[in-house]
Amino acid sequence: MANGKPGDHPLTDILVHKRKVYGREADDLVRKIAELCSHRELDEWWSREIGWSPDSDSVIGKSQRRLDELLQRARDGGWEIPQ
Repeated sequence: MANGKPGDHPLTDILVHKRKVYGREADDLVRKIAELCSHRELDEWWSREIGWSPDSDSVIGKSQRRLDELLQRARDGGWEIPQ
């Protein structure tokens, strides 16, 4: 079971420990996603779409699509989102 230490889980490494996991672009996308959704929603998306994937290109593509969805949801909800 993960205990929150570096190396336990890629998502924790990215968000809590600020470690490079999938590369700057992918990690930055994950951080932006985390800002726009609840922790539960983030965990569910991560489990469903990313998991323990070692493929940074796949993580970039899936993360960009999710970020686009969340940004659209925020705009539709009346949030002011910088372009």
